[in-house]
Amino acid sequence: MATIQSAAEITPLLDRIKGQKIAALQVLGINSLKSLSPSPEALAGEVVTATDIVERIISINTASHIISFDLQRTGRVVLLEAAEPYRLAVGAVRPTVRLVMNDGSGLDLTEPAKTKRITVTIAARPK
Repeated sequence: MATIQSAAEITPLLDRIKGQKIAALQVLGINSLKSLSPSPEALAGEVVTATDIVERIISINTASHIISFDLQRTGRVVLLEAAEPYRLAVGAVRPTVRLVMNDGSGLDLTEPAKTKRITVTIAARPK
């Protein structure tokens, strides 16, 4: 069984995306997206203003939205130096969530089990 990532291990990965523009947020786990409006597509072009992790819940803030990822027990964050939108390929391991940044980097949120438990919630910031 894989070791669980601590907040101290995840924080430097989140720090890498601060100040960057989001190119795409892909929620690939069939039951992972817990909000329908705004959609993940609404995040394209938004700049990440802040990130935080409390226990196993990651928050990514932009001027207009708050994105929350609950890693549950076994979710992991993987830094991608070269990321592009996920495309189904034979033998490829599918992440539950992929966040692609405009500079070509990104983050995958992955889980070792077949049952996908990472959840994603997108909320508009109050005006």
